[in-house]
Amino acid sequence: RVISIGRLEPQKGFDMLISAWKIVSDKHNDWILDIYGNGGLCDSLEKQIINLNLSESCIIHPATENIEEKYMESSIYVMSSLYEGFGLVLIEAMSFGVPCVSFDCPYGPSDIISNGKDGILVEPNNINKLADAICSLIENEDKRLELGNEAKIKVQRFSADNIMPLWDKLFHSLV
Repeated sequence: RVISIGRLEPQKGFDMLISAWKIVSDKHNDWILDIYGNGGLCDSLEKQIINLNLSESCIIHPATENIEEKYMESSIYVMSSLYEGFGLVLIEAMSFGVPCVSFDCPYGPSDIISNGKDGILVEPNNINKLADAICSLIENEDKRLELGNEAKIKVQRFSADNIMPLWDKLFHSLV
């Protein structure tokens, strides 16, 4: 299973993810893409899924309170955003050992993912490269596990134990 989470709005690039999923699904029809979120593009994304004959392998779910369970059921996380502020969902997925594939969009993913070490960054808006990166992880379970394990370790740099002293130091320096 592949998972993606976010508001169903243009910024999140779910239309590109669904187009990439068509390429992935043609090669790996036993894999499922679960998209979790609510928003104004739900109907158009559902139509895109139907038009691409992906109804069996690409499912849009409403936002859920129990997202941790969904991460645990997933093998890959994909972020197809056009831009991000910071990409907390990447940190969340990585904390569960789920390797991430993301567009290397402005402001965020490259601050979190070390390309090829704990996730994969691809050229922004490049549907074919996004599909290729997903396929490479589907086809290489060892690489998936390696990236996921490394992600779980590396993401600790964002833990409260590591971040709170930095905030404390900053606030004290301002007073």
